[in-house]
Amino acid sequence: MRAVASGLGVGYAPLAPGTLGSLLALPLWYWGGGWGAIHFGVLASLLVLSFPAARVEIRVTGRQDPPSVVIDEVAGMLLAATGIPWGWKSGFLLFLLFRLFDIVKFGPAAWIDSRSGTASVVADDLVAGLYANLACRGILWLTG
Repeated sequence: MRAVASGLGVGYAPLAPGTLGSLLALPLWYWGGGWGAIHFGVLASLLVLSFPAARVEIRVTGRQDPPSVVIDEVAGMLLAATGIPWGWKSGFLLFLLFRLFDIVKFGPAAWIDSRSGTASVVADDLVAGLYANLACRGILWLTG
């Protein structure tokens, strides 16, 4: 389970493990197309695995939100990509927006992040994914 929590070891990188974890979602988005059975199957699998995997990593490390847990970034980024067609412009924009909302937490994401437990470790990234999805849609719509 630790391998799952850490994104197959990406979470143990000494610098920016969350950013690297977010990058893991890009090939999954490309492969799944942002919509359809493959996308939703991968997203559902990540969501189902993220909670027990994060729980194990929290227990082993003794930290409330260990940086080694990056499955939440992968799931949040893939949620952000839902319904957005793959492309380099949208990929770059969505990645930047997700990282911004994941780092600068506000509203429900900040409230969730202030809580303790496995659910808060995962859920704040899912909220960041929703924020990024909505912001990306708005920007892409405005820039046509």
